[in-house]
Amino acid sequence: MARRIIVVLVLAALFLLSVSTALAGGETTLRISISPINGDPGTDIAVTGTGAKAGIPVKVMIVTNGDTGEGAIAEVTVDPADDGTFSATIVVPDDTADGSYAVRAEQRNEGGGLIHYWWVGFQVGGGDVLLPETGTLPGTSITVTVALAALLVAGLIAQGVRRALRR
Repeated sequence: MARRIIVVLVLAALFLLSVSTALAGGETTLRISISPINGDPGTDIAVTGTGAKAGIPVKVMIVTNGDTGEGAIAEVTVDPADDGTFSATIVVPDDTADGSYAVRAEQRNEGGGLIHYWWVGFQVGGGDVLLPETGTLPGTSITVTVALAALLVAGLIAQGVRRALRR
């Protein structure tokens, strides 16, 4: 009986953790779009974004690795509006080699810790390459994943309680 109670309590804790993560803003909200998605060195890239935290500068970069932000070849910093929107123009440097790059927008706290980021693929030079649209978790959004996990945990708890009451 004590084992069942422990199992139910652990499952309840996991459920509450999932719900608190979702309510605390566990989802990355920063999003950008760029135009154009390919071009030669010297191309102006218009970047528009949403979901930025007001009062914290947004750094927009052209990088070789969208996931880590490493290999920056150009960057600009903009201040988002109160509603979290922002826009910037970044130029592909004249000496940029042909290949796949990423336009990445990120916000960091005062200590330099990453708050959130988003990236979109950009192709320099010729070639028809399919590029990923985002640099965050593939597939469903984090909120949907957390909601599904919470439903699963709730189902497990219900099953555990039902079985405990039968005996």
